[in-house]
Amino acid sequence: MHLRASIFYMLKKVLLFLIITIGLTFVYLTSIRQDLTLSKSYVKEKYSLPNSKFLNWKGGEVHYTESGSGFPILMIHGFGGSNRDFYILDSLINKDYRVIRVDLPGFGLSDFPKLTGKDIDYTKEYDAYFNFLLDTLNLDSCYVMGNSLGGMMAWNLTVKHPNVVRKLILFNSAGYDMEKVSKSANAYIFRYKIVQLLLQRGIPKFATAKGVGRVFYKAPMLTEEKVQRLNDFWNREGNLPHILAMASSKKYLDQNLIKQINCPTLIVWGKYDKIVSPEYAEQFHQDIKGSQVVIYDSCGHVPMLERPEDVRNDVIQFLNEK
Repeated sequence: MHLRASIFYMLKKVLLFLIITIGLTFVYLTSIRQDLTLSKSYVKEKYSLPNSKFLNWKGGEVHYTESGSGFPILMIHGFGGSNRDFYILDSLINKDYRVIRVDLPGFGLSDFPKLTGKDIDYTKEYDAYFNFLLDTLNLDSCYVMGNSLGGMMAWNLTVKHPNVVRKLILFNSAGYDMEKVSKSANAYIFRYKIVQLLLQRGIPKFATAKGVGRVFYKAPMLTEEKVQRLNDFWNREGNLPHILAMASSKKYLDQNLIKQINCPTLIVWGKYDKIVSPEYAEQFHQDIKGSQVVIYDSCGHVPMLERPEDVRNDVIQFLNEK
C-alpha cells in the first residue's frame, strides 16, 4: 500500500508539473513572446517592385504589377500566396502580352476591407474586388489564369463575365469538394480556436516553412528567400487575421457553376500535388466542354514555379490557337 501511495503521489506531481508547464507555455506563446506582426509601411518598402502599382479600394490599398504590352493577361495567385507566384511566368511572356499580376485583398501587399460581422461572405467581397479591377484597369477583354484558390476565382470570374474572359488557364485549381481540399491543404487547422490564439502574435518562420514545403515537389525549390518573403507577407498587419478568418469560412462557390464555362480552357496540373489532387483535373475537363489538359510529371501544386519553361510553351501554344 505504501508503494502504491508513493507511485500515486509521484504521478500527481508529474501531472501537476505538466499542467503548469503547458499553462506557462500557452501564456508565453499567446501573451509574452515577441509580436511578429510587421507594419504595412515596412513590408511595402521592402517588397514593392519597380512596376508595383496601388489602388484605393474600400478604404484600403490593393497592389498589382503591370508589365509588357499587347492583349492583357490577368494572373491570380492561390491561398496564402502573392503575385510573386507568377513572377517567372510573367518574365517569360510579357514581351507579347500586357501582364497584370494581382495581390488578392488580404494577401501580399493588398488590404482586405475592414468589415464587421462574424459571417463574412468572401465570395461577394472578391466579386466586388474583381468588378472594381476590371473597370479601373479598363479590362473589357482579357485572358485569365489562376492557381489553386486563384484558379477558383479565375473560373468564377469567367462565369460572371463571359463576355470579358476570352480564354481561361487553370493551374491546380480549387473548385470541387472544398471541405476535403481544405483538410488536405492544412487550412482546416486554422479553424481551431487554440490555433487562432497561438497565432495572435504572428506566425513563426519555421511554421511557414513547414506549411509551404508541401506545395513543392522538390524540397530545393523552397529557398530561404521564399520562406522569408512569405512569412513577412503573412505577418503583415491585417493579413494573418484575414487568412485565419477566410480559412475558417465554410462558404464555398457552387461547383456546378463550372459547367457554365464555354470559353477555351487549358487545365494544367502537377502529378504529385499534395494540396489539390490531380483527379480534379479530369473533373474540370469533363465539366468544361472543349477544354485541354496538361499533367506535368515531377511537379506539385505550383507548375508555374516548378516547370516555368514547360508552362510558358504550353500557355503560348494555347493562347495562339484560333
